[in-house]
Amino acid sequence: MRERLPFLFIQCRPAGKIARDELQSVSEVTGLGVGQDLQSHLLPEESDLDLLRDLDIANAYSAVIISGSPFRAQLPNSSEKSMSGQLSNQLMPLIHYLLEQDFPTLGICYGMQMLALASGIALTDHTGEDLQAVQVRLTTEGQADPVTGQLEPIIRSYTGHGDSLGDLPGGATLLGSGKHCHYQLLRFKNNLYGTQFHPEITTAGMQIRIDQYGNAYYAAAERKAVIARCMNQDVTSSHRLLSAFTEYFRR
Repeated sequence: MRERLPFLFIQCRPAGKIARDELQSVSEVTGLGVGQDLQSHLLPEESDLDLLRDLDIANAYSAVIISGSPFRAQLPNSSEKSMSGQLSNQLMPLIHYLLEQDFPTLGICYGMQMLALASGIALTDHTGEDLQAVQVRLTTEGQADPVTGQLEPIIRSYTGHGDSLGDLPGGATLLGSGKHCHYQLLRFKNNLYGTQFHPEITTAGMQIRIDQYGNAYYAAAERKAVIARCMNQDVTSSHRLLSAFTEYFRR
């Protein structure tokens, strides 16, 4: 019997506490072993990695998971040589390939925004969300989808982003929406999924992000309020998306 193919986890953030927590939480939620069933690459630390040339995407992996990032997906013209520019240059050829091949993919926050940009949709800063837990309500299509249909009709998940999708990409299906940020959960074509929220963040993981993101995602003076609104939330319903995705696409 052939061994099942691992999942490729592309982390779009520098090495550090958040990257380690992100990898560990994805592993724990899905049951995939790090380095075995779940193989990860930290793009900011691997600037010479060509994702299409160096990795046999089609034959070596069950699916691709693309993480969130502290860097913006939509770049100003002056950012070509910045870290944001490096990530975009590394990631966008793969994104186009995944869309063209309808290859199983889960893009989280930044990951979904990159899928949207490759699909011709601009981002907007009008529906950004501070660090908090939000409700995401599945649409009729979301409840019928083979992956998201395994979730509860209303889930709660942590979020935190400045940009978000300005419209629904052509050929995409809205699977879940939020009160402030409408495009929270999408399916591109048949096999690519995207979330604006973070199904991988646990309560302990949110504490790490609050500690790391002080005066970035929130004003330093708001620290107590951020802790109060985040630390008493049950977000386990959103974790099911990760396990449902990996169970459905494992091959």
